[in-house]
Amino acid sequence: LKEDYRHKTRFGFSGREKEFSASQLIPILNNSLKKIDAGIEKAKDPKKELYYSYFINEVTEYDLLKEHYIIPKGFIQKRLPLFLEGQMHSLRLAEGPQEAKKIYRATKTSNLFDKKLKMYKVTDCLKSMPEEIGRCRVFSPGWLEHESIWLHMEYKYLLETLKKGLYEEFFEDFKNVLIPFQDPQRYGRSILENSSFLVSSAFVDKNLHGNGYVARLSGSTAEFIQLWLIMNLGQFPFALNKEGKLNLQFRPTLAGWLFTKDGTYSFNFLRKVRITYHNPARKNTFGKSAAKIKKIVFKDTGAKLIELDSDTIPSPYAAQVRSAQIQKIDVYLK
Repeated sequence: LKEDYRHKTRFGFSGREKEFSASQLIPILNNSLKKIDAGIEKAKDPKKELYYSYFINEVTEYDLLKEHYIIPKGFIQKRLPLFLEGQMHSLRLAEGPQEAKKIYRATKTSNLFDKKLKMYKVTDCLKSMPEEIGRCRVFSPGWLEHESIWLHMEYKYLLETLKKGLYEEFFEDFKNVLIPFQDPQRYGRSILENSSFLVSSAFVDKNLHGNGYVARLSGSTAEFIQLWLIMNLGQFPFALNKEGKLNLQFRPTLAGWLFTKDGTYSFNFLRKVRITYHNPARKNTFGKSAAKIKKIVFKDTGAKLIELDSDTIPSPYAAQVRSAQIQKIDVYLK
């Protein structure tokens, strides 16, 4: 069926449209979900609570149809070593913090966690794999895509721990994983710039462990910006209320040690809007004893002082913030 479909659509689609009712489509979608869920379950190692990402399927038996053509009759499947990518996606799909915590703990106790650097490797060792699996196999362990600290994927993984509400775990890794907290001497470049990868402790030359290299432009910047946004404001700062009016809600996820000695934490939102959190007790903004927002203070476009006993800026002020007409906001926590 698939080969026939590809043959028919090789040069594009006809463009003809046909209407289907939802009742006709729902069984198809449900069956697709069952197929996907069954595949995900097969990829899971129930003992390790981890997921395998890639597989080799070798033909063990076949019939010769004609020259250069065969009909496979049997396969044997081999799992490739673990990839961090699989654990990142499983975190994203985890149903609730408890399931996410299991995946996190299993990942940290696996060979994907570099105990020396306290960072996450992109793969486990691939030395036992054939070169047919691709370019990652040809590099030495600890270098480039083979068992190195591939920053883009490591940041993706860290981002999912934050999204899933694993705040304690997130900040446990925070100082070890993020580049601004690296030892510049070990990192070998400015800690204000990302790398494509860091040499892991699997590499043969111990003097290079933790060194950063740029093989190509890294996608880690996108993840870093999203981490920054969620930490400072929450996943969805702007939203419409029941009346359809724009609101701006502050839901920071910040560890107490990120605040200065006088209990402030400032950042620029939308490039021009200076937001300062005032947290004199320097408490975490998450967890059971979290600091809560009590008041928001700013001047509107007419220079009138506005004080809100809330964690939300309502309309019309939210739109003024979004258009950078309000350039300074003080948020007080207790």
